Amino acid sequence: MAVPKCVVLLQGFVALSVVCTCLSFNLTILHTNDVHSRYDQTNKYSGQCSDSDAKEGKCFGGMARLYTKVQELRAANPNTVLVDAGDQYQGTIWFFTYGGNITAHFMNRIGYDVMALGNHEFDLGPEGVRVLLNHVNFPVLSANTNASATPDIESMLKPSVVKDIDGQKVGFIGYTTVDTIEISKPGPISFTDEAAAIQREVNRLTAQGVNKIIAVGHAGYPHDIRVASEVTGLDVIVGGHTNTFLYNGTAPADEQPVAAYPTVVRHSDGSHVLVVQDYAFGKYLGFLQVEFDEQGQVAAWSGNPILLDNTTAQDPDIAADVDLWRTGVDAFVRENVGRTAVLLDGGKPSCRLAECNMGNLITDAALRQNLRHSDGLEWNHVALALINSGSIRSSLPKGDISVADVLAVQPFQNIIDIVELNGSSILLVLEHSASRWDPDKKYGGFLQTSGILITYDMSKPIGQRVQKVKVRCADCEIPRFDDLELSKVYKVVMSNFIVNGGDGYDVIQENALRVHIIGDLDSDVLTEYIRSFSPIIHGLEGRIRFVNSSQPSAQAPNKCRDPIPVGKCIVPCGTGGADSSLSVATVPALLMTLISLLVVLHM
Repeated sequence: MAVPKCVVLLQGFVALSVVCTCLSFNLTILHTNDVHSRYDQTNKYSGQCSDSDAKEGKCFGGMARLYTKVQELRAANPNTVLVDAGDQYQGTIWFFTYGGNITAHFMNRIGYDVMALGNHEFDLGPEGVRVLLNHVNFPVLSANTNASATPDIESMLKPSVVKDIDGQKVGFIGYTTVDTIEISKPGPISFTDEAAAIQREVNRLTAQGVNKIIAVGHAGYPHDIRVASEVTGLDVIVGGHTNTFLYNGTAPADEQPVAAYPTVVRHSDGSHVLVVQDYAFGKYLGFLQVEFDEQGQVAAWSGNPILLDNTTAQDPDIAADVDLWRTGVDAFVRENVGRTAVLLDGGKPSCRLAECNMGNLITDAALRQNLRHSDGLEWNHVALALINSGSIRSSLPKGDISVADVLAVQPFQNIIDIVELNGSSILLVLEHSASRWDPDKKYGGFLQTSGILITYDMSKPIGQRVQKVKVRCADCEIPRFDDLELSKVYKVVMSNFIVNGGDGYDVIQENALRVHIIGDLDSDVLTEYIRSFSPIIHGLEGRIRFVNSSQPSAQAPNKCRDPIPVGKCIVPCGTGGADSSLSVATVPALLMTLISLLVVLHM
């Protein structure tokens, strides 16, 4: 490399050395993380891009736009690698339709060089990992994954890889969050401490003469900082999992940066580790340029995530390829996934003012999706769920349910997260739910629940309306409802919409002790639940009650032709709602009616 060329490449870098020698090596790292099956362009919320938004140039990302930008940057920067930090899987109807086949196809077409496994790559069990490993044409890495119980996966999954780039050896080490065992479905595959596994692999590569080492991992920004601090011999960490937006200067879109890009961790010996992440959903492409000195130490760097907006054209060949795959998605949307034996009421008067059975179904489905971990002390790692009623957009009559029907109920493509909150914070969240309760305006922030029993008094002042809260225990062998403990930490399943402050829920962001980005699409979760537990017979169970209020605890239609599910029973028309009391004399007749109805339901 000639001196003049070296000087040109260093323009714009943060230089730590006055002298630029011809023995330095420049590397451009393009990176993505948590793409979550966004093959088509998306709106600013990373949901489906509408025709009107597309016409107005308000769409982002997508494979066709990503391909254009990658090709442009490769042409301008000869020593370029494209890496992904995991969670390509899950998050849209595209993945629900095609699984890992579409992931492998487009990653191959875009031209990825390296990928780390994320927790969502295990959502379909070991078989889902096999599909990816069998079809990609680049190495997939995870140094802390023990796949010895699945020898074929073990043989394909590598802890690291060394690539020759312009005559230089560059090592790449992968890692995966240890939480995968709890938040996904890895089966017999297990995970060890990330930092310890990475250090072992760094030592092995260093012994082979590799002095430029990049970790590509899916454990979250705080874990990446820990790894950068504890592991010696690393130069760069490309991370994922927490959807962290790092940026220098004024952000180009709605995302607000958490810290600088890259975040620099300095060691006592003077070495530096650069930590990057590019938000999520393919909205940005991470762009990091690094200069290494002749000892392989990081000497200078520059870069920022690049917003993939309408200033980047969509490659026509890739766009046509996306359209070919779209035909299968369109057919899948028409597919029947199950049926409901009852009216699933998602109307505003029902769900935005009281408990509704559609809300019960959706929150139960979100919990069921996360029924993944138990031990001798707990039946599951999470037992509570909350959703805002504004996310429920339709009712479903008795009969068959298609994917399109589910999308009509939940059209926003919200992502499921698990948030750790103490009891006092949960109380604040529930008070916010009640704060704008209004029979006329029907506020969409009113929460539906699973695993939480609430009593409200809407005659009380705002901030004092929650009278009683019971929560289902997780740290127990037999689930039961206990009083909410203000100092105890609970895990709660909820959508990223309210986690990020939607409907005024800043209290969640302000008080969350930890947020686990699960990444499942709410409509996918509901679809899978209906498919597994059809026919649906959800009813009103007294999850939300009111005292000293004109609002009934469980709204039932004034006129009905069909039985109304209440609790674990089917109450015939005319017997009342969740708060109805039955005399001893009516019980035998009611039992006979129940038996007859249950027989009909199972025919």
